Formats: sequence, structure tokens, C-alpha cells
Amino acid sequence: MKYTLKKHEAMLFALLRASLHERVPEESYFAGATEKDWWQCYRLAARQGVKALAWDGIVKLPSELMPPKEVKLSWATGVMKYEEVYKRYCQTADELSHLYAEHGISTMQMKGVGLSALYPVPSHREGGDIDIYTYSADTTKISHEEANNLADWLMKDRGIEVDVEYYKHSNFYYKGIPIENHKCFLNVHESPFFAHADEVLHKYMAPTLTLLPVGEILTPSAQFNALFLSFHAARHFGSGLSLHHLCDWVVMINRYGIQMPTEITNQRFLAFVDVLTYLCNKYLGTDVKVKTDDKLASVVLNEMLYPVYTDDVDGMGRVKLFVYKLMRMYHNHKLSNIVLPTSLTKRVWTSIIYHIRKPETIFQW
Repeated sequence: MKYTLKKHEAMLFALLRASLHERVPEESYFAGATEKDWWQCYRLAARQGVKALAWDGIVKLPSELMPPKEVKLSWATGVMKYEEVYKRYCQTADELSHLYAEHGISTMQMKGVGLSALYPVPSHREGGDIDIYTYSADTTKISHEEANNLADWLMKDRGIEVDVEYYKHSNFYYKGIPIENHKCFLNVHESPFFAHADEVLHKYMAPTLTLLPVGEILTPSAQFNALFLSFHAARHFGSGLSLHHLCDWVVMINRYGIQMPTEITNQRFLAFVDVLTYLCNKYLGTDVKVKTDDKLASVVLNEMLYPVYTDDVDGMGRVKLFVYKLMRMYHNHKLSNIVLPTSLTKRVWTSIIYHIRKPETIFQW
């Protein structure tokens, strides 16, 4: 694999290795670091969703290698703000779980606050929303589908607007926190492999109670996480894959190893799983024997650090934005199709149907 890390990138990887494996950072990466290097490191960490995690490495540095005062203050302030957000996420997940349980609904958390329990400092695993899967606690009383629909109705009954247009999950805000209530785990309409993988995920749910800093929730098995996390990362390849996803893979490896269900045999997908593991070995301190495609690993890392398409579209006119979105869709498909068998026709058709139902989103980012 041919990729030479820039100074600030190498610094960030060193901080993440220290944080993920609870050790002191390798000091050589910080010798001679300028204020510019530190600001670049800070911005990269923020963009990659690992700012709070990297902070755990910074506090282990000797004083002479610490970032300049202004950088350190900005970094610490951002981390403290996220810690407060994390508490709200935990409280929300716990509250929803208990509310649903009163109505015979079980609630399993995917990724997010559930996965944070695997991190050395749970409140430093950053997240964007809460992904839940709701199902019946007793199928003699209510079916899984009925329980899932009831979960949405209970929100509507409280005056909460619930978007049920998308077949994969509904969307709503509970006390200001974005929630996705999943009907299925994956985009099952896009390909037979997606539908098969979704069936496998259901088979390996095996939820167990997990304690959070605030409250408790149900989280899935190691086999579920191995498949779901890698599939989620594969879906983001070309549309938002980040170091955040790699760090999730590291903490799973550290706790369970890689327990990929044997029912998953698609070689394109398994090659991507190997690349994820290889990148974690090379940059984030894991040590797992794995074959890899150097060319694919370089493409994945480049797209992760310097994506071709970003969310920075301020000032772009409606026509340019529309063309930009079309080009991004094609780019995303081209990349994701390397690791997942997908249909561009189905992806385009799904997008058309969604925009017909919500025409205001055509020119929204």
C-alpha cells in the first residue's frame, strides 16, 4: 500500500492508537509539531468524528509535546460539550426503551450509544443519531411488525412528527434527539445479497442488557456487530466513510475479535472487511492476520481522508446543486459497487420515488 501520511495525519493516528489501546502516544510523532500542524490535526479529528476520542491521547502527552494553548482550549471545550450531548443520548435511549417496554415492545440499539460501551471512555465515542430496532417482547400478544408500528404510533400519540416514508426505517425527534426506528437492518430492496444479509442479522441479534453511564439498553451479539458494522462502513464507502467507522471496528476487534457469520460468503464484501482490518492493523494498532488488496486499501483510505464529494455546497445554485447530487450518486455507486453488489437502476429509482414524495428535497442537501 503506497500512502505517505502527512504530519498532522500521523499525529492523529498516533493519538487514536493511544486512546483505543489505553497507552501513551508515541512521542516521536509530535516532535517538532507546529501550531499549524496541531490546528490541522484538530480539524481533521473533528471532520472524522474522532475529536473526543483523540483527546484521550492528548492528555497522556508530556507537557512539552502538548498542543498550543489555543488549540488545547478549543479541543477541550469541544470534548466537554460532546460529553453533555452523550449523556442526553444515553438518557434518551434508556427512556425510550422503558417507554416501549411498558407496551410490550423490545428495543435494541445498533451502533451509537450501544457500541460506545466498548470504548475505553464511552462518552468519547461520537455519534449523530440513535438507531433502534423495535420488535415484540411476546409474539403471542403482538407480532414483531405490529410492535414496530406501535412504536411509531406511540410517538405520534405524543404529538411527535414521525416520517414513515422510507421503507427501511421511520424518523422522528425525541426530546431533540434524532431517532431512526428500523423496520429492517439493511436496504433489502437493493439486491438479493442485502436481503440475505438482513436475514442473517436477524438470526444473530441475541440482544443482551448493556449498562450505560446513564441507564441501560439492549445491544446485539458480536456476530451481529461484525456484520452490521462492516456492512454499514461498506455502504458509506464513497459517501461518508471516516476514521469514526475504523475506530468502531477496532473496539469490536479488541473486545470480541471478528466473529463474521459463516453464512456471509460474498467475496467482494469480505474483501472489504479484510481492508478494514488491514487499515486498523496499519494505522490503529490492531494485530489481526489478514489478506488484503493494497490497491483497494489505498482507495479506501484516500476516500476516507479526502472524499471527492463533501457537504460543503454553500452558495451553490439549484441547477449546480442538482448536477452535483447526480454526480455524487454515480460516484458513490461506482465505489460502493466495488465492495457490495448493487444496482444503479434500483438506487436511482429509489431516489426518484423519494423525491416525488418529497419534492422539496430535490434542491436540499
